[in-house]
Amino acid sequence: MKIEIVEDLKERMKMDNKYAKDVIKGKVKADGKKAEKTIIITPETFAKIFSPERIKLMLKIKRNNISNIYQLAKELHRKYEAVHRDIKLLEGFGIIKLKDKNHKKIPFMDEPLTIPELAAG
Repeated sequence: MKIEIVEDLKERMKMDNKYAKDVIKGKVKADGKKAEKTIIITPETFAKIFSPERIKLMLKIKRNNISNIYQLAKELHRKYEAVHRDIKLLEGFGIIKLKDKNHKKIPFMDEPLTIPELAAG
């Protein structure tokens, strides 16, 4: 999964729409590659989603064998409710996934998360 930070979301959407229309009209040939899942957000939204606590949470999930949300909260020295809320938010963006095992919710990340170099614009 890729995160792309853009200054103007509306401008980016216009560019994407123009590209899609050009492909449909045959003006541009699609590259044929499988599309990588991309989250396109502004710097302000990025700062709200990726707080230091959520980044720590993602790092802990990625590096450790997490058995459930309660254990994760305990290891992070945070309240269960706060960790659960953060997991649900990140799950909504497709960054974290949950699987059920023995009536427990186990958070995991099954694909790398990248933030490409910011392009000069």
